[in-house]
Amino acid sequence: MYRNNKKDLKNFFQRSYDDNFELFSKNTVNGLLRSLFEPIAANNAVSLILTRFKHTNSLEGIIKRLEYCSNVEMYSFLDYDNILKDDFVETEFVIITSQRYNAVLIWDYSDSKDKNETKLYIRLNSKDVNEVFETVKTRLKVNLDDKFYSFRPERRENALLNDAVYNVLKMLNENIKENEFNSKEQELIANKLDVKTDKTQQDTSIRHCCHEIKNQLSVIDIYAKILEKQFGDDQNIALIQKSVSLIRLQLDDLRASVNINFKEKNLKEVVKSSIEVFDKILPQNNNKIKFVDNTTSDVFVFIDEDRIFTVINNIVKNANESAVDDEIEIKIENDDKFAKIYIKNHGEKIPQDVQQKLFEDGFTTKKDGWGVGLNVCQKYLAMHFGSIKLIKSDDSETQFLVTIPLSHK
Repeated sequence: MYRNNKKDLKNFFQRSYDDNFELFSKNTVNGLLRSLFEPIAANNAVSLILTRFKHTNSLEGIIKRLEYCSNVEMYSFLDYDNILKDDFVETEFVIITSQRYNAVLIWDYSDSKDKNETKLYIRLNSKDVNEVFETVKTRLKVNLDDKFYSFRPERRENALLNDAVYNVLKMLNENIKENEFNSKEQELIANKLDVKTDKTQQDTSIRHCCHEIKNQLSVIDIYAKILEKQFGDDQNIALIQKSVSLIRLQLDDLRASVNINFKEKNLKEVVKSSIEVFDKILPQNNNKIKFVDNTTSDVFVFIDEDRIFTVINNIVKNANESAVDDEIEIKIENDDKFAKIYIKNHGEKIPQDVQQKLFEDGFTTKKDGWGVGLNVCQKYLAMHFGSIKLIKSDDSETQFLVTIPLSHK
């Protein structure tokens, strides 16, 4: 094993790739890390992750999501840098062990001329994952043997899998490095032309472009209606109109992306404002709203208020359309990490096959629906590291849960 010599992690790293020298872009390494982390975060998979990152700017989003996963334990070695010398001084690494797979990555930018390329050691489901863990665990202040070996990596090389992954990674790396080279060339040309484009100018260009495209879409929409009058209920015309509507939606999302405005808000006030919108709409179906506050104090969240407003309104609108003579309940709760909004009604239950498709882009059960509402809600909440899910739908009630991280976390 390698645990008794501080030089061994560095030697292990060098030994593995001295004969197969390949430099990987920092963007390639970060993309690979996101690919390994994403399934764990998306499924809240039971996992143990050991890391040493010197720079995490491009990984902050996925790391935040992992921190909010209740089944994921993460330990960082960067906190112990005052005692980490020798092989740890420049080396970065990630060790992952989970129910689904095990992986280890080791890299070091210290030998790179521009600090943007590195050799990369990677193993998946290999005994080497065990050996690297044995090397680094001596620096931990807690004993993680039981947790790590509860998902013990296979005691074999898995050479075919690792060779295949490495070859695919090399091809991707070539494309990424080519794109980086082209970007640098464009930047040099722009500098020579004294072109100064800041974010404000880019955002303005996006808005103008969206405006002009929407103008042209309006013309297409008008001609589609003329054709509809001439040819009646034609499926091709309906598809044109649907495409126009979806393009408009994407343009709205694009324009909104340059106008995103996160501020700390009291979620109770946002929910109450959303409820007021339906004061005159709900009575049309003889429905009403009941607001239940199960919190003990104000609930502050860091949000783009308009997007969260849209999420709540979308769910309430669906609840109102699917029931009559009903009481729609909106309940707020919170724990030490999250604010939780429960929205339920007592209409017809959602069939099991429909439940599995609710959040798919384009799926709808309405004759005149476009199937984008809940999908957009999911995207908006993802921007906030939040989530939406259907937690119940039977003969008695249908209930959705919206979760948003508290701002102090």
